[in-house]
Amino acid sequence: MTGASLFMVTLMVPEMDDAIRHYTSDWGFRLTNDSRHASGHRWVEIDPGGGARLRLAAATNDDQRKAIGHQAGGRVAFFLRVADLEQAVATWAARGIEIVEPERCESYGRVVVLEDKYGNRWDALSTGGLQQ
Repeated sequence: MTGASLFMVTLMVPEMDDAIRHYTSDWGFRLTNDSRHASGHRWVEIDPGGGARLRLAAATNDDQRKAIGHQAGGRVAFFLRVADLEQAVATWAARGIEIVEPERCESYGRVVVLEDKYGNRWDALSTGGLQQ
């Protein structure tokens, strides 16, 4: 398929208001939509910046609750490109975001693995002039 681009992914959360606060206050992301979908469900979109948005979905059954924090089977689920890795990680750490793996250098750039309060893993990476 040509011309397609990923613009949103669903992220299961236990409770909507707490998740909004976590991703906006702790992570510094921006709330872009908080409305009611035609189905009656609350439709919440969070913008980490520079690409795809997160659609927060409150878990409503056992299967969905089991998926919270394990949506990628324990692997890194989300990848953030940052201009200043040290500053970004320092800010997140000061806001209580857990650093799961300290900075390391890979062929694609410098990376730090973080974890949100629900157990989802995030790579923060700075390519600092490396080819993409």
